[in-house]
Amino acid sequence: MRRAAAILTAFLLALAVSTGTAPAFAEPKVPPTPRAVVADPPRDKDHPADMAAFQLDIQGAKVNAMMYLASGDQPHPTLLFLHGFPGNETNIDLLQAVRRAGWNALRINYRGSWGSQGKFSFESARADGEAAVAFLLDPANAAKYHVDPARIVVAGHSMGGFMAADAVAASTRVAGAVLIDSWNIGGRAAEIAKDRKAVVEAMRPDTAPLATTPEALVAEIERDAAKLDLEKLTARIADRPVLLIGAEFAGAPTTRKLAAAARAAGARDLTETYMATDHSFSDARIALEGEVIRWLARFEPKSAATAPFPPLKGAYDEGNVFARIIRGELPSYKVYEDADVLAFMDRAPLEPGHVLVISKTSKARNLLEMGPKDIARVMAVVQKVGQAEVDALGLEGFLVLQNNGVGQSVPHLHVHVIPRVAGKPVYLVENAPADPKDLEAMAARIRAAMKP
Repeated sequence: MRRAAAILTAFLLALAVSTGTAPAFAEPKVPPTPRAVVADPPRDKDHPADMAAFQLDIQGAKVNAMMYLASGDQPHPTLLFLHGFPGNETNIDLLQAVRRAGWNALRINYRGSWGSQGKFSFESARADGEAAVAFLLDPANAAKYHVDPARIVVAGHSMGGFMAADAVAASTRVAGAVLIDSWNIGGRAAEIAKDRKAVVEAMRPDTAPLATTPEALVAEIERDAAKLDLEKLTARIADRPVLLIGAEFAGAPTTRKLAAAARAAGARDLTETYMATDHSFSDARIALEGEVIRWLARFEPKSAATAPFPPLKGAYDEGNVFARIIRGELPSYKVYEDADVLAFMDRAPLEPGHVLVISKTSKARNLLEMGPKDIARVMAVVQKVGQAEVDALGLEGFLVLQNNGVGQSVPHLHVHVIPRVAGKPVYLVENAPADPKDLEAMAARIRAAMKP
């Protein structure tokens, strides 16, 4: 019976395919990865991205700070990032991605942590976060570092999530908050009541880079548990956009409680997401960066820009870049041309010698639209170009790549022929344009090696 059912299923599928009415299977879709996560932006030669290291004077102590400055001289949205306890995971990769997305990013080391002066305590860390917000809102600092005071967001990881919520609650001028697998410090009071010594010893290894003792921190939690209640703080900031990210193998239960508290307080704009990873997001860094940057786009839409791609079906665009190159309206660095096919240098090569091969006669947007004869003509030139790259550049291999729809940059079928260097991986990311002199020199080398 099962065999008969299987045969019938196979027959129906074959019939559906042959008649062009194949059943529609749900295609899994994920949010597109913002370009800032995986690709560097073009350099602004007049106002390039930069870094500024300085100290904030907070209640007489010098607090170490680092500002990742986005390129451009216009006011930038700015993210203040507050680290966890004790701060071993610095999340610098996230801050670099945020800067590539066009934001400034400021990080500080609380008093008594990682070289900053003073003694560390939860109370002083709260004051430090609030002082950092005041620093960004100061007109002189905003002008100096190109900060847009109307678009300041505070984010934090672990203990930093608590500190971020506190800083947002303390200033109505902060636009929103990002709490990443946050630690509800006050919630530790119940554990302390059960076994104070065990909590003290569990904290001891983390206090090594801090000017404090675990005994002092446990005593502070016992004394100030109500002040250190993150659920209450999250409810207080529910009037502004809030992003809550939880790690399923760590703080997700706490994050779900925070979300419930925000909803109970009438949250206007709450985003809640969870990832199957540990507290440091060790195997979900790209996913974390993508989630944060997509959320930040509510304050700056350009932040979450993705590489656009043409749909698989549509009318041919006579104004596309390759059509204009074929008509001679735009220059190109040619390595081969005949009546049907053109091969030229990619202006933003993945490797020096990266060549594009296109049909001059077909108006196929992708492989599904091109006839067999045109495909054969294009691939014959791809073969010639690959051999010429090997001969001219002394390669041990080359990569042939052809995108359709997703990943396609121009709606005119094109094939990439990319030199491979032994031992060097290929990174399929958007590169900066190469120097025209270098492109022409490389084109000349490949042309010279082309065989009839």
